[in-house]
Amino acid sequence: MTYSNEEAVDSFLDYIRYFSIAHHVPGRIRVKASMLKVRELKKIDTADVEQIIARIAGIKGYRVNKKALSAVIEYDTGIISPALWEDVIAVNSWPASRDQVRQKLLALLG
Repeated sequence: MTYSNEEAVDSFLDYIRYFSIAHHVPGRIRVKASMLKVRELKKIDTADVEQIIARIAGIKGYRVNKKALSAVIEYDTGIISPALWEDVIAVNSWPASRDQVRQKLLALLG
């Protein structure tokens, strides 16, 4: 499936809601899913996720550890601020912030 920028960001925000930050240093973040979210995660098409991640400027690479239910994302702090990752994950707790975070992510896609 080919995504528009808006669809890519919306899907990214939908998928990231299953995760919380396990560890974060500038340039590298590890997110982890809870066991309660495994059923929902199984429905996600990994090819879609790869396409979405590939479109976000500043992401250098990522790897998924399915057994640990985690993913490590390496990113360029000159493009994506560490605070933006905190904002992205905070959308889970503060849904009202989604539009603001969405606009920041759309700006990264150009």
